[in-house]
Amino acid sequence: MILSAKLMRPAGSSAKSNTLLVRLNSPTGPVATQRQPLVLGLALDRSWSMKGSKMDSVIQASSSLVNWLTRRDFLTAVAYAEDVQVIQPLVPLAEKNSVIHRLNSIQVGTSTNLSGGWLHVLRTLELHPIADGYKRVILLTDGNPTLGIKDPVQLIQIAADAYKKGISTTVIGFGNDFNEILLKEIAESGGGNFYYVETPEETGDIFFKEFGDIGTLYAQSIELKVDFPKGMDYLDLVSEVSSYQEPDPEETGRTKTLVLEVGDMRADDVKSLVVQLRPTKKDTPANINISASYYELTDGAKLEQKSIDIPLDWNDDSAKEDADVVVEATIAKTGKGLRKAGTLLKEGYTEESIALLNDLIKEINEKEELAPEVLQTLGFRVSSLKNRILENSPTAAKHLVASASELQYGAMENFPDDGVEYHDQIYAYRTNEDIDLYRCPEIKTAIQEKMKEGYRYIVFNLAKSSYIDSSAIGMLIQVAGWLRKRGGELIVSNLRSSVKKVFSITRLESHIRASETEEEAQSLLKAWIESKAV
Repeated sequence: MILSAKLMRPAGSSAKSNTLLVRLNSPTGPVATQRQPLVLGLALDRSWSMKGSKMDSVIQASSSLVNWLTRRDFLTAVAYAEDVQVIQPLVPLAEKNSVIHRLNSIQVGTSTNLSGGWLHVLRTLELHPIADGYKRVILLTDGNPTLGIKDPVQLIQIAADAYKKGISTTVIGFGNDFNEILLKEIAESGGGNFYYVETPEETGDIFFKEFGDIGTLYAQSIELKVDFPKGMDYLDLVSEVSSYQEPDPEETGRTKTLVLEVGDMRADDVKSLVVQLRPTKKDTPANINISASYYELTDGAKLEQKSIDIPLDWNDDSAKEDADVVVEATIAKTGKGLRKAGTLLKEGYTEESIALLNDLIKEINEKEELAPEVLQTLGFRVSSLKNRILENSPTAAKHLVASASELQYGAMENFPDDGVEYHDQIYAYRTNEDIDLYRCPEIKTAIQEKMKEGYRYIVFNLAKSSYIDSSAIGMLIQVAGWLRKRGGELIVSNLRSSVKKVFSITRLESHIRASETEEEAQSLLKAWIESKAV
């Protein structure tokens, strides 16, 4: 893990406030040949409103998730309505067909006992004896709780308490009738993700994204601390992340340390945190200390600590601003603004919500020249969200909150890797044998080396592979994520009938494009590249 930080302006600038950017970079891929076992719990809403295509899509996506997991992983599933039904007790996934069969047996009920289903899964995972397993609950609902615990404060506290015990919670809101503000806060307190599924067709993509997140985890329970020396006062946390302040014992009302509860982090990821502070010039300290602690999951959940000092220049009164910090501050401010706009809209303050979005668009446009590709995309997103409000879309507030969640840690996926200039040439990787858990690290290393040479468009020729296991599927998902993160794409080709069957069973074909031949894949990528250049 690399910890870095910098200020928008020199400390001695005449501006009344300053901005601190703290950044965490995780390595591209785990060094361990085997990742930690995943211990997953599904808490699925089966209330009456889930009947039909909603329930069908959730069952299909859950079945795909089962197939993506390895035999070393564990799964339990409950479905809740007026009561809680245990669909699958916690078991190692040695025999997946029976688990999928049980998922397909889910029938809808009436009410929504969200807390009952969720707490049942949390208790099951807490009692699970494997100490080195990574535990996460995926909680899916399409409505508000009508039975059990309904108080939002209590529900948020349940998520926070479980996370302290090493169990994170991802929340998926489905349709039009749930409380997006509550679900996002549950996910934030629970160290997981918040997703919004508007239509049944999107369900598989959401489960795919979630597996990509948990299947390549690098660090858990990341905590950042920013110590403010005398002469530098804390003003505000711009990024949307859980935090608390430790007071200065020597000065009433002053914050000594800001503690940020960042949560978990996958491999090949970047998290950017933005903090506002103010130099008082009563003192001129030499630096600001920033520290991070986390459990590294590739090393037996070993506790790791990092610490850096940011030197402060009190002699420079220059007004020059660091463009990188400005851009990340703009993204963080936009994320916070989208969440506020969603809250305003939900409470009936439509005009105020639109006015806030207009202010965000204006600020983004003013900064656009600093990072055109990133900020143009951001401006378009905010404008599209505003149009949803103007069109009286009933889901506008949910899209606002979901977009705020996506911007929580910046938009660094649009930036190239340090020192790597990506090009549009196409690389063909050809396998020479079957792919299983033990071959995956070697393949990922080979792909990483080509990416260091600037490749981001890859054809994966599987002509000589008659068998791929779930680890290979996870590897393909991870590689596709690496390439898409850099504006590229992955296409697999020459699938033998046995591998085609795996793609079909796991519905991987919905997420990674497959071509009959390597030549066809090359043509598709060339057409893709040409269309982007227009």
